[in-house]
Amino acid sequence: MRRAGLLLLAFASLVGAFSAILAATRTDVADVPAALERLLDRRTDGERAIAFAQAKLDSAPNDPRAVAGLASAYLFRVRETYDPTLYAKAAVLIERAIAAAPKDPDVAITAANLALSRHDFAEALRLGLVAQAAAPARPAVYGILTDAHVELGQYAEAVASAQRMVDLRPDLSSYSRVSYLRELHGDLDGAIDAMRRAVEAGAPRAEGTAWSEVQLGNLYLATNDLDAASHAYDEALQRIDGYVFAIAGQARVRVARGDLAGAAVLYDQIAQRLPVPDFVIALADLHERLGDSGRAAQDAVLVDAMEQLLKANGVRTDVDLALFDADHDLRLGEALSAARAEYAVRPSITVAMTLAWTEYKTGDLRAASLHAGEALRLGWRDPVAVRRADVIARAAGDVALAQRVSELQVR
Repeated sequence: MRRAGLLLLAFASLVGAFSAILAATRTDVADVPAALERLLDRRTDGERAIAFAQAKLDSAPNDPRAVAGLASAYLFRVRETYDPTLYAKAAVLIERAIAAAPKDPDVAITAANLALSRHDFAEALRLGLVAQAAAPARPAVYGILTDAHVELGQYAEAVASAQRMVDLRPDLSSYSRVSYLRELHGDLDGAIDAMRRAVEAGAPRAEGTAWSEVQLGNLYLATNDLDAASHAYDEALQRIDGYVFAIAGQARVRVARGDLAGAAVLYDQIAQRLPVPDFVIALADLHERLGDSGRAAQDAVLVDAMEQLLKANGVRTDVDLALFDADHDLRLGEALSAARAEYAVRPSITVAMTLAWTEYKTGDLRAASLHAGEALRLGWRDPVAVRRADVIARAAGDVALAQRVSELQVR
């Protein structure tokens, strides 16, 4: 009976939505089948993007932009499935497109997005510059340059690229990058304002808008405004039903309110739906805090397997795994080597904090204190980073670092 009721309710909603479409668009009777087909299309945005790009490539198999278009659709689909094998499929297509049109801006932009996804930020920067030379007025070019500069620790260049992007097109993509830069510089109020603008600029039911809503919730969480954070995550779920990143945000709110068991339930649910290492890492931390060492150990094995799968598909994960290992006192020597190697090629503040934490865990307090100070040099107020810096400052007896931590905590 309950199932029948739900089916009737769904049918009523379908009829209502269809009627609204007809009324809003004044669809002729001849157009009804096409409108109904669109309404009943249950494919995800990523699946539709792949189908459209494949059809376009089939009609023009030698067009490098069509080849790159299918690669771009695969990257979009990764956001929905977190299937790293799609990176390898995209890479084959991108190699083919670059061979045919090495300086084409569309090809370079897609190749740069793959490089960003694989954490090859130096290559992303190189490709971004290729795209910039070919199309200096394309906003997407400056999004790539901003992201690459940020991850390489080149913050002045990142700010300049983000400003150029906003000047060219003030939209969700540009505002969200401005927000992140403001966050890294410790301006949480400014970051919240920019992310609100990103949400307002986005399409109501788009995944990108839901993602921005989640980032807004994370910013509220950083200011300890739990009610506002919870509301933002709820809004994201209104945009995309069952959106796992919003549910992860709700789990973080539960942690902040002391409901560790409730948070673990949510993380367990979404980790089974979408195999994102961050979800399993959070679950491992919660199981450890709840005293379930057996489950925490199982989670750690799963994290390692996930990271190995990503690595097999060209994603550089060493520094992420190093932080996980340092947090859980696993393979500390390997973690330290990996963090040092990563810091040598991209001395960003996030990598500096990972290096500081691994140095602290291996007993090198002097180096840990130095790199923790480097991580906070812009005013970054990430709660986890500040807590780690506080632990390091106390252990090292670093008065200056302790003072810096205190300033960031009270701002």
